Amino acid sequence: MNLRRFTENVLDSRQQELESQETQKVQISSELDALKKELADTQRQLAEARTQNKSKSKQLQDAKDRIFGLQPLRNDITEAEAREAYKNLCGNVQRWAENRLKCALEDLDYGRLKLRTAPPQAARFVGLLREPSRRCLGVDQSDEYHVVGVIMNYLWLAMFSKSFYCPLDDANTDSTIRWIDELENTMSRLPRDTAQCREWRSETLTAMTNQPNFKHRRARHLGLVADDLSSLLSVFTPTTSPSELHDSVRQNIIDPAADLVHRLHLAPSFFSLKWPARTAPSRLEVYECLNLASGGLVLDLAGTNKGSPSRSNVSYLFDVCPGLFVERIEGGKKLALKAISKPIVLVNKDDGGAPQKPTLVQWLCESVGPAHQSSGRGPVRTSGPKSKPGHPGYLFKL
Repeated sequence: MNLRRFTENVLDSRQQELESQETQKVQISSELDALKKELADTQRQLAEARTQNKSKSKQLQDAKDRIFGLQPLRNDITEAEAREAYKNLCGNVQRWAENRLKCALEDLDYGRLKLRTAPPQAARFVGLLREPSRRCLGVDQSDEYHVVGVIMNYLWLAMFSKSFYCPLDDANTDSTIRWIDELENTMSRLPRDTAQCREWRSETLTAMTNQPNFKHRRARHLGLVADDLSSLLSVFTPTTSPSELHDSVRQNIIDPAADLVHRLHLAPSFFSLKWPARTAPSRLEVYECLNLASGGLVLDLAGTNKGSPSRSNVSYLFDVCPGLFVERIEGGKKLALKAISKPIVLVNKDDGGAPQKPTLVQWLCESVGPAHQSSGRGPVRTSGPKSKPGHPGYLFKL
């Protein structure tokens, strides 16, 4: 009897375990079905997401293709093109000075300047004279070279020394180009080579300068620059009407300079203008030397040195034009600085030294007085903050 009861209890217990396991099996099966359904839903969503991602990627690529399709291909300036354009610019400035100073030089020869008061802008003109020029104010036949030097210094300050020569927004400030400079500087600290950073900059500036408003903004800005330079040069052309002087300066100086600097600033290579170093008197062989004694003909001193017999009677006077230099990008790196067009300096090859005689520039300096001779300002800014200084004592304005 006890054995039978024990056996029944064991069978009942086993039956309960089997029933419990069957219940768990049903629950697990139900959970597995739910997981399978959830997995199927997830896989479907993933497939849909991948399809959407491909679609959006295609849309993005189409948009990029559209944007760059509308943007003209860059026509980067070559070194040969830069050299030719810069030499043409320097030639334009030299011819302008030769043609426009004739009347003022006649007034000087006939003593009529003594009866004339120097205009207010004379102080600014004197302030743009570089230091070596100030030591040669009384050198006969030097006025044209002084004026060329001042014009080139003005162009350097107003255009070529800037990160970009023209405002990129209607606020007429440097904020946009400063933002581009900061981004380029940040990119250069990331795992990117110089070539990638410069390409980004060139593409960005090319796109911005092809916006519809840029053409009008540029024309307005260059008109203001021409007005300012014309005012500066009017000290030597008192009989020329302001409109005629403006048109002459705009056509012969400002527009060629702007066309050149526009292409230089868009190029991936680093182009820059650099004035002769303070060691110029002892390194004339690296410059293009204009001989005052021969009426400004080029004196070839290449291959000579300070102690060469051919340089015994050659004296350095002052700087006329800065040189054009380039730092090319190759292999992702910036190469060494290379001269494309040598700086131009005025020298005198004569045993007796440079002849002295009253000059226009000397008259200007004496008229404004010594207090103003070192405080001249550069180009006048239309509005906005100062640009970074490029020459001691000058306030950058444009």
